[in-house]
Amino acid sequence: MSVQSQAVKPTPKLDSLYHYDEVRIVHLELTHRCNAACPMCARNVYGGQVNPSMPLSELSLEDIKKILLPEFVAQLKRIYACGNYGDPMVARDCLEIFRYLREQGPNLNLCMHTNGSGRKPQWWSELASTMKQGPHYMRFGIDGLEDTNHLYRRGADWKTLMRSAEAFIAAGGHAEWDYLVFRHNEHQVEEARRLASEMGFKEFFVRKTGRFIDENQLETSDRYRVQDKSGKFEYWLEQPINTDFLNPAYSELGSVKDKFGNYENYLDQVEVSCKVAGKKRKIYLSGQGYVMPCCWLGATYSESDNAERRQFAQLVDDNGGRQALDAKIHGLKAVIEGPLFQSEIPKSWSLESVEAGKLAICARTCGVEYDPLDHQRD
Repeated sequence: MSVQSQAVKPTPKLDSLYHYDEVRIVHLELTHRCNAACPMCARNVYGGQVNPSMPLSELSLEDIKKILLPEFVAQLKRIYACGNYGDPMVARDCLEIFRYLREQGPNLNLCMHTNGSGRKPQWWSELASTMKQGPHYMRFGIDGLEDTNHLYRRGADWKTLMRSAEAFIAAGGHAEWDYLVFRHNEHQVEEARRLASEMGFKEFFVRKTGRFIDENQLETSDRYRVQDKSGKFEYWLEQPINTDFLNPAYSELGSVKDKFGNYENYLDQVEVSCKVAGKKRKIYLSGQGYVMPCCWLGATYSESDNAERRQFAQLVDDNGGRQALDAKIHGLKAVIEGPLFQSEIPKSWSLESVEAGKLAICARTCGVEYDPLDHQRD
């Protein structure tokens, strides 16, 4: 059966994503700065030079107080500081911001994701004391042991991150371990799991990266280039050999290719099921102070240029420009109640093609036929 003759399930029409008083989750990007250089992170070029298009912005305590007002924080279920590009521990006012959020939300689930390789142990103890006054977790991204963690978390120091985790746990903090599996560290998963248990981590998550993919070809790649700041090749990141550690979505690529033929057809025809609308009702607040429905759309102003980002940038420009998304200028409510959230983004999903205005970023990240993100955890 040809792609043209296949019946494609229509995308449900939404009048809006949600309204200001319905938001329950905030993805908070405190800073675009980071002490590490993970090769698959878009803030750098293959683990080397910092992306020249990256705006090195950061939110201050005063910015947070202005944007996340007490009455808004009170309505939330969760705030998690997780870098699209930066590590929240690097932000100058990180500890003070967490204190403010905990004061305004005693029952708020307050969370943070970090590589842990920074700050002094006392800082981590104080952060744990603040967070543990209510529901919380601290998720450390540790991808291996002392001899392997640095191969992906480039720039992270093992002894420093171990001291950080020990201090946070000793002060009563709920710590979790995220472990991205590659060929160079797959043999250490169980040893790391035992270490996590001995140290007092509450959870150990195996992460199956979905980034060994050539989406344009709808195929996986076996390896990923790593280079230094001058652009010189250093080594390859490779997929694990053990198939238990491969992202299950890889196995879906063949059927997606058979059904749609190519990636362009897939983006045009796939149903979009938004991950942040509905029950989640989540916003993303960038280190620049921009408010968007999600971090994937937030990448538009933080990465090098491509067609997907140009398309969304044009939609933003047609609806007041990026200034209209700036919560430091307009406040959170005005941005959320603006045309992008209330009509333009959800309206795009039911358009017949990317060329006609269907947002390619939304189709790529929230298309129902293929979703490596949701398959990263074991």
